[in-house]
Amino acid sequence: MINKQYILGLLTVLLFASCSNDEKVVFINADEDGGTGNPNPITQTLKEKAKFKIGAAVKMKDLQGEANYKNAVLKHYNQITAEFEMKMASIWSSSTAYNFTAADYLVGFAKDNNMEVHGHTLVWYDSFPEWFKNAKYDSIAFESKVKIYITDVVGRYKGRVKSWDVVNEVFADGGALRNETVIKPIFNDPIGFYGRCFKYAKAADPDAKLFYNDYSVVLDGGKRAAIKKMVTRFKANGIPIDGVGDQFHYSTDTNRQTMKTGFTDMASTGLLIHISELDIKVNTAKSDSYVFTDAEAQKQAETYKYITTMYEELPQAQKFAISTWGVTDKYTWLTSFWNSKEYPLLLDADYNKKPAYQGFLDGLK
Repeated sequence: MINKQYILGLLTVLLFASCSNDEKVVFINADEDGGTGNPNPITQTLKEKAKFKIGAAVKMKDLQGEANYKNAVLKHYNQITAEFEMKMASIWSSSTAYNFTAADYLVGFAKDNNMEVHGHTLVWYDSFPEWFKNAKYDSIAFESKVKIYITDVVGRYKGRVKSWDVVNEVFADGGALRNETVIKPIFNDPIGFYGRCFKYAKAADPDAKLFYNDYSVVLDGGKRAAIKKMVTRFKANGIPIDGVGDQFHYSTDTNRQTMKTGFTDMASTGLLIHISELDIKVNTAKSDSYVFTDAEAQKQAETYKYITTMYEELPQAQKFAISTWGVTDKYTWLTSFWNSKEYPLLLDADYNKKPAYQGFLDGLK
């Protein structure tokens, strides 16, 4: 039998002999980097590299209806957020009934696939069901009903939903209390009511991480100051708040220094930090003739890299998750809310990785 090591050695000698003195032989271990030389090879997924959870907002109908969508979620993410099926208006169908069909499906999907669930959201002025708003409750009846709702929902998913946005979007741009028509007119002290909602959630699941969530937190100094003031009040009064989420619905032209300064200030709360609804708009002018060129894709990639690099500068104990608001450009909310020619996510409409995916990956430690 011929010795394999002998043959390998002979081939190596012949290889060197065939090279001139000026030539170099480079051996690449394909097992380490796929032969690409890229320290972040395309075969590495976000969830494999990140030392914190990588989440995505998902919808039941897409998980059930499209294998490519389901496979993309399973491949790239290890946490999910219900895009709308766990909001109050979706669950609380009447004063005597709940509809848990979609929420149960998503929680079951996560359990079956070893993923975590971030619950979104328990109390949001814009998601109270019509029957509730039409009931015209006074503050006592209003809070009693909300307490029962929080207790029932959080209790149902105790141990299975690891974290909750307890309260969403309390503050208007600039930092004043939002001038909504559901909660603010009912309570003399709306912030006190929101604090009690955190207590009700904590009582229903003591182990769940509890968050306040809003948009433009790192860009809007007034809003951020109001949130920090609320957090300080909560801490002083023993309100169990664990984290703050900024949605990060930003753009390729969002000022990076403003973002960085605000992010550092937000982190000064000492709480867990969640980039909770990340997508990056490229069609900043809302142009109907916009073309998503390679140059535009690269600008988006650089923005994603900047954000993930910035997030990695947090103390490890404050890193909770980065969650994209969607999985693919095919199903982004921004094509209806912003412009039909918008491409804000990491995967294109055919589920291919965009440069944005590599940018996100490159920003991770």
